[in-house]
Amino acid sequence: MIESSSPDGEMLLAGYFVAVPESLNGSGLPRAARLTTASDCLMDRLPEEGRWFGTTLEALEACLSVLVPVGARLYALLVPADHVDGFVADMVASDTYEPVLLAHLDRRADGPVREVAAGGRVLGWEVLGYDIGLLHSWLCNNLYEDGVRQLGVATDDDRGLLSDREAAVRVATWANARGDTKPVTWFPAALVEWDTSIEGRTGPAATEVPVRRAAEPWRLRIF
Repeated sequence: MIESSSPDGEMLLAGYFVAVPESLNGSGLPRAARLTTASDCLMDRLPEEGRWFGTTLEALEACLSVLVPVGARLYALLVPADHVDGFVADMVASDTYEPVLLAHLDRRADGPVREVAAGGRVLGWEVLGYDIGLLHSWLCNNLYEDGVRQLGVATDDDRGLLSDREAAVRVATWANARGDTKPVTWFPAALVEWDTSIEGRTGPAATEVPVRRAAEPWRLRIF
């Protein structure tokens, strides 16, 4: 089990996913050369959008039958144990909940706590919220500029992640106290990356990482 670097408690594995970091460039957002996030709004997961896996083997085997872009990597999402309940409650209340995430995090079940696979490295922290089957990021909810100004937090220029748990907890607490974001329970989470290329079906694959433009504020989108 990967433990938090702070004394606040353990980290629980939510699940694994495969994705390709993208450049982020947009108004009201940080500039990130290789944005890395579990948010569906800012980063597409492979081999199909929104796919989560219970084990590293499942993730790697699922990619064997598809064309995998250069730069794709395996990631894990970790959630502090004391922030899991709000995340799970939102999943249970949704009609499109994620069975993989629930299987790992719902402590009402009798299954064992799953340990994170060896060999990964913690990249940093982000703040997420679950809504209608999607993970939203604080970065795409018009919170970034206010957070920098009011909380003094900052993301790194490479991944767009916060440096530590304390900063992520502050952002999540602050976002949950606001009334102008997506109606979600915001929670801090850490990302782990394995620096091993993902094998896919033989054939041409993307060689350039696309630039991700800022999405419209959630209030302006038509669902």
